[in-house]
Amino acid sequence: MAAITVISAVPAQASQLATEVADTAGGTETNLLLQNLLNGITFGLLLALASVGLSLIYATTGLSNFAHGEQVTFGAAAAFAAVTAGAPILLAAVFAVLAGGASGWLQDTVLWSQLRKRRIAPMQQMIVSIGLALAAVNLLQIWMGAQRVRLSTSIEVRYEFGPVSIGPQTMISMAVCIVALGAVGFFLQRTRLGRATRAVSDNPALASATGISVNRVIRIVWIMSGSLAALGGVLLALYENTSDFSAGARILLLMFAAVTLGGLGHPFGALVGSLVVGIVAEVSTVFLPTPDLKYAIVMGMLILTLLVRPQGLLGRKERVG
Repeated sequence: MAAITVISAVPAQASQLATEVADTAGGTETNLLLQNLLNGITFGLLLALASVGLSLIYATTGLSNFAHGEQVTFGAAAAFAAVTAGAPILLAAVFAVLAGGASGWLQDTVLWSQLRKRRIAPMQQMIVSIGLALAAVNLLQIWMGAQRVRLSTSIEVRYEFGPVSIGPQTMISMAVCIVALGAVGFFLQRTRLGRATRAVSDNPALASATGISVNRVIRIVWIMSGSLAALGGVLLALYENTSDFSAGARILLLMFAAVTLGGLGHPFGALVGSLVVGIVAEVSTVFLPTPDLKYAIVMGMLILTLLVRPQGLLGRKERVG
């Protein structure tokens, strides 16, 4: 068995790629299953990075932000613009994260904080976010063009580890996701501002009464959410080896599924839900006649889980009435 296999990671041939890897490693169904399990964990981590911000926004404001997918696409677009200008991919990723944070700050300053001041209900704000998403996806199409773009044109070398294979770019992406998610966990659990964020999430009125600046906390959450979504967009573009103006919109439903499955407003639940969604989506393709059915499997799993545990995997029961 060769130690290194060179494979061009083209997204449209993802299922074929997994099959080729399985054939290279021995051609058994077990190899294909393990490869898809690894792909599911990788995709789950990328999805978690994009979903955590969505969960934090809901926890602190009650808003289901349908424009969050475009925030993911914005990260990939900003990185692509930097790469096109001659920046190395690492510098382009840093630029995208900063641009994503600035975008979150701008959105909250110009739009969402004004709606909160006028006591606009979360449902009405959600409708506004849908309109913002429609406007943003068209602006992104004008900026990026209608064709798919690539952040890296090099052919990735994939290393074989027994029955599975993985490229160095994917390993780096997984490591970045783990570090970033760990940093978010540390921020929420160990820092004063993180504890204030959790207090606002639990009870904004009580948090305000204890001297916490609720608007300041929410502003920081929007900045953090924009940065995490942008980083997720960059890593997703590298993982799929391509991106386009609708990349974030395509995974928005999966992000909502992950957040709901883990527990609405629970950032650690978003991580667990994303891993479950990623693994189920990728592993199910081994048994399905067409890979497109994997999204139906994910939605079916979400419905069954909520029938048994309506608050989600890590959510808390709430008394109504």
